[in-house]
Amino acid sequence: MYAQIRGYAIPLLAVVLTVVLAADAVFGADVGDAVGGARDTNNGELLSTFEISGGQTTPRYAETVAFCRRLADVVPWLHATAFGVSPQGRALPLLIADRHGRFTPGTVRKDSTQVVLLVEACIHAGESCGKDAGLLLLRDLVTGVLDRSLLDHVTVLFVPIFNVDGHERFGPYNRINQNGPEQMGWRVNARNLNLNRDFLKADTPEMQAWLRLFRAWLPDFFIDVHSTDGADFQYATTYGLATRGNLDAGLTAWSQQYINAVDSELAAAGYPLAPYVGFRTRHQPATGLTTWVAPPRFSHGYTAVQNRPGLLIEAHMLKDYRTRVLSTYEMLRSTLVHLNRKHAELRRLVAAADRAAASAEFRAEPFALRYERTDNSVPYDYLGYGYEVVDSELSGGQWVRFSDQPEAFATRLYDQHRPSLSVRLPAAYIVPPEWTTVLERLELHGVEIHWLGEQRELAIRTYRFRDVTWQERPYEGRHPVRFTAETMTERRVFPAGSAVVSMNQRTARLIAHALEPQGPDSFVQWGFFDPIFSRVEYVEDYVIETMMREMIAENPALVDSLAVRKADDPEFAENPWAIRYWFYEQTPYYDQRVGIYPVGLIDDGAVVETLPLGR
Repeated sequence: MYAQIRGYAIPLLAVVLTVVLAADAVFGADVGDAVGGARDTNNGELLSTFEISGGQTTPRYAETVAFCRRLADVVPWLHATAFGVSPQGRALPLLIADRHGRFTPGTVRKDSTQVVLLVEACIHAGESCGKDAGLLLLRDLVTGVLDRSLLDHVTVLFVPIFNVDGHERFGPYNRINQNGPEQMGWRVNARNLNLNRDFLKADTPEMQAWLRLFRAWLPDFFIDVHSTDGADFQYATTYGLATRGNLDAGLTAWSQQYINAVDSELAAAGYPLAPYVGFRTRHQPATGLTTWVAPPRFSHGYTAVQNRPGLLIEAHMLKDYRTRVLSTYEMLRSTLVHLNRKHAELRRLVAAADRAAASAEFRAEPFALRYERTDNSVPYDYLGYGYEVVDSELSGGQWVRFSDQPEAFATRLYDQHRPSLSVRLPAAYIVPPEWTTVLERLELHGVEIHWLGEQRELAIRTYRFRDVTWQERPYEGRHPVRFTAETMTERRVFPAGSAVVSMNQRTARLIAHALEPQGPDSFVQWGFFDPIFSRVEYVEDYVIETMMREMIAENPALVDSLAVRKADDPEFAENPWAIRYWFYEQTPYYDQRVGIYPVGLIDDGAVVETLPLGR
């Protein structure tokens, strides 16, 4: 099937040994069997399943965990553990590499010179190149193939398989667009949910465990490794990075310098990089390249609102598996070099970004929740393959057919964005205590919450929702809601136990995305507040029909208002119950709280300071 696909003739980073000895005597029969039963006792090199197969296969879950344990048994500075359990009962594996043998956040964070790098693979478990690349990288550090001084100022957290249940839906037909490995896992978890859409809403147990890990360690840099679908091109690896407005300005500038340095290093190693792009016309680079600002449902969009740079690695799915793994290895290695060299600057900028997010100056400016791409562009030489647009006699549509001839397209990159929706941030949000799921999720994200010690009536700003509709087809287990939000002010009584969420904390960006309803991944949009849209009291026809006549007698202007409403909406005009409920809404019996946001926005910081609060 893939005879026509191009691959790079790149040698393995670790030479496959011609003579291997059974590992049973050293590591135990079960571990030796799990990783292929081979180890060279002359130079101590541990061979991975990927290497033993010549770059054709990726290990199963049990093999991966066993290999992690083998690596950790060799040196005292590598620790194999787990950070949670999947719905099907599998441990979520984690390797911690720290040259000084410190394996807890508290001990690592006491060292002001150390940065923490979190790398995850197999969030889409069919895209396994990050797993094999990360295992090779750590193995080469363990065996001395790579200089261990790369860990002098970097502690590495490596999650080889995030989506462990999806990973074990193993088979050869799980990725129709992908060139190898021979078998691989499945894209989503056991509940058919995509973990890389779950970072902010955090519905899945796997993501909740990941958030606890993130909250405990607060890594300074994050990498999420994927294999991309899309067009054919020459690049083995593309990347996504938050440099378009949704990350702190200082970290944005640092991230741009970082990717420029990594780009140069990978080009020298034979792996030219390109940004992870779309095309103005599907699959056709000549029409122009487009980028986007990732919202916080996605991994690198999420870490941006947590004031941490996040790198998305997208290895090209049409390259052979060996090439994808080795190019990812090089990007991980180059990142380690850069972080070790720039550790002090990154630590300083992350701390500054946390302080800035917690400041009154941050709240003084409009906060961008959504972005739109502008029409501005810059020239870009894109390394693709020749293609033609073909009329299909089978489907009746058009499709793009790529040739095997490399072609450099003098095209344009549309990489500039501007805010399309901004809001004024309050000093604090106040959430009534009955919204327990919302409050639990905020705490999972590391948001600090204080609790109202006694009932208080407060002047607040909030939102009234109109034109509310739900997406008909489910998306990620939910039916996202769409609406028009109108700002309103009122005095409202909040009971004791209400949650006061001050914006004077480092998670201010995340709080805004969660609690500002118009955010692309807000808790309102995801349906956490759906009960507020329900009308729970109803009226009988014989009651309201009588009242309708009485209401018109008392207020004849209702006749004209009704006529305007009918003229504006013919469906309404033909619906007797819609007309009856229109009258019902004019009565004092109608629930005036329907569609009003239960969360209050407190704009006066002095008021927040006077509230009786506890932890």
